[in-house]
Amino acid sequence: MRTSGRTWRGAGALVAALIAGLVVAPGTANAAQQPSWATLSPAKWVTTDSKQPYRSITTGDARVGAWRDDKHHIGKSYFTFDLTRFKGTQLFTASLRTPEKTANDCTKPRATQLWVVKPQDKITWAHQPREITKVAPNPNEDCVSPWVTWNVVEPIKKALEQGKTSVTFALRIEERFQGKVEYGRTYDPAAVLSTTYNTPPGVPTDLAIENSTCDGKPIYFYDRQPAVRAIVHDADGTYGLEGRLAFWPVDKPEQRKETEPQWAGGGYVNGWFPAGMVQDGGTYAFAARTEDGFANSDWSAPCQFTADLTPPATAPGISSTTYRENGGPPGDGGEGLPGDFTFDAKGDQDIIAFEYEGIGTGYGRIDADAPGGKATITITPTTDGPVSISARGIDRAGHRSPGRDYRFWVRTTAPFMTNPSFDIGVPREVVFTANQDGAARFVYQIDDGQEQTLPVGEDRKGSTTLVFSDQNKDRYDLKVWTVTGNGTRSGVAERTISVTMFEPWVEVDPWDGIVGEARTVSVTPNRRQGVVAYVYKLGNEPEKQLPANADGSLTFEYTPIQKGDLSLRVASVNAAGARSGWGIGELTAEAPAPDVTSSDYKFEPSGAPGQSGTFTFSSPRLPLVSYRYRFDSDAWQTTTGTQVQWTPKSPGVHYLSVIGVTEHGVETEQRIYQFQVKPLPPTVVSPQFPDGGPVTARPNEPMEFIVTPALPGSHEVLWTATFGEPQVVPVGADGKARFTYTVQSASSFTLSVSSRTPDGLSSGNFQRGYFVPQG
Repeated sequence: MRTSGRTWRGAGALVAALIAGLVVAPGTANAAQQPSWATLSPAKWVTTDSKQPYRSITTGDARVGAWRDDKHHIGKSYFTFDLTRFKGTQLFTASLRTPEKTANDCTKPRATQLWVVKPQDKITWAHQPREITKVAPNPNEDCVSPWVTWNVVEPIKKALEQGKTSVTFALRIEERFQGKVEYGRTYDPAAVLSTTYNTPPGVPTDLAIENSTCDGKPIYFYDRQPAVRAIVHDADGTYGLEGRLAFWPVDKPEQRKETEPQWAGGGYVNGWFPAGMVQDGGTYAFAARTEDGFANSDWSAPCQFTADLTPPATAPGISSTTYRENGGPPGDGGEGLPGDFTFDAKGDQDIIAFEYEGIGTGYGRIDADAPGGKATITITPTTDGPVSISARGIDRAGHRSPGRDYRFWVRTTAPFMTNPSFDIGVPREVVFTANQDGAARFVYQIDDGQEQTLPVGEDRKGSTTLVFSDQNKDRYDLKVWTVTGNGTRSGVAERTISVTMFEPWVEVDPWDGIVGEARTVSVTPNRRQGVVAYVYKLGNEPEKQLPANADGSLTFEYTPIQKGDLSLRVASVNAAGARSGWGIGELTAEAPAPDVTSSDYKFEPSGAPGQSGTFTFSSPRLPLVSYRYRFDSDAWQTTTGTQVQWTPKSPGVHYLSVIGVTEHGVETEQRIYQFQVKPLPPTVVSPQFPDGGPVTARPNEPMEFIVTPALPGSHEVLWTATFGEPQVVPVGADGKARFTYTVQSASSFTLSVSSRTPDGLSSGNFQRGYFVPQG
């Protein structure tokens, strides 16, 4: 047998030759894009075996033709590829590579064939799909080659034309050589389908003129050569894509001008209206098309605008009844107090809106009540002191008029507050001082919580005592403002309060171990004075308290009785009962799986169906009081002992699952013990197929088979021939079962035979292939 040892020698030559003949789409100068490449692995593959006629084999190598171990096998392999990505595309090339691994005899020529087969869900030797079209191989004279290739572009095109989403290929040996071992070959299941294709581009979308999108609303623009853009689309990606633009006056479509194709690889096609085309007051349109060198999209719907090239000449007027122009301290209004501002176009009919901005006033735009008219806004200053607002008129094309500035002074109204430091659980006084005239009460709020009120004293002050005791939070936002008797609110003063938490230091030794292993917890107070006790909480257990040592520290022992990762939270307590923040320690408790041993059944096949075996449980690290176990998918059972007996009813691989249980009811991790039971297949003889003698079986003549069960107590025999239904025959008084089988023509068949007992024991299969000659 010979194996592959050659490297690549130009397998892309076929694909390159086919690409060289691709045709450029009409209306394009040359191919802007290269064809897209796609390399596909099989969506599924399967090998069939005449000795396992009802099995779909999806592991190992892809076998084709005949091979022999202790039996004579014939196989075919099938590869299914998903074609959904090629729907709606132009497929240029498709090359299927089926890498060879071995050839049974290099003196025999390669007789491998590739067929397109009719799709079907499950493929076995007994249920093969119909072979429809044979694919010619590409020349390859190597004995074993990783580059056995097939040109499959036509069958894939045909499948796509028929609306199919997948195609299945059969790899087999030519019929006349299929049963000859010397012609058999082994292939790698990792077949590769290499393709080149093109997806026609989509119609451009999202047309825009400068910053104005074409959404059906009238567009006015102020430039003689406004920039335009459109988004291009191509499922193959935009690299190498090109776009074409067309421009024309709406009332003179005969003056349409189209650009040459231009690069659109960034996902956009961009351009400008031609010089000299746009005139003041005219209406113009543009459209876009995508081109990839093989196909063109349709032209987009047109996008049009009207040119307005003359800006307004009048600077707007600004006035306010609340905030005087050029006012000085102490100022007008106040921070957070709204005021009206009126903009006036002074009759300039070009102005349809106003644009304004300023420090402490923000940015905005408002439409005039009529062309050349006015607009009034309400602005609430967000800062105090000197402030200004500027405004400009805007025409329908976006031209700005000359600007106008309006300066004013905003009075300070937010109260002042003191800034004490806070320790967790310790009260501190905060003093507020009002700045607002007529302030009647202070309103303060912590973290957007419930608002609290205090009266403003004759000295314009008020105070409150705050204490922060949340063990999980060390930062708070405090806001305060004043309110007059008629409900007018001042500006807001804000500060962030940071609380010293004094979280104790926590160490666990050892931090990892098993359930039931004692741990030592050491706690120190982290600079906090006057610590008299500690509270601690482990996981979901109830909170506990222990007295502190004289130096404020704490040491205690903890033994986990539950498995898993546990979080230990510890807080110190002073004489007043105030707690610190939580200090965090971590520990983990494992419950290792028990061990399982057996001298009767191990991974190597042993024993037999009906033969009892002993299985021993142990737990070297963790004391256990019982074990839960089950064999295969049987119901779970419990034992307080360390050994169980079990009798297998069938050969093959079996599993024993075991979980230990501690005195506290903790379950360990699961141990899965795998073992194999030897089969006891029957012996099968036939007068028509004597060992060492000539075969006397002939078509249309019954063949007798005599079965001697090896499984004690067998009362019946089950047998199946190729393509046949299972049959049952009884075991006679002589300990044997007999049956006959007849074929209609010269052919081969596979016989599978087993025995079973009344209590459900199964022997395992005898399997052999037979050939009946013509005569």
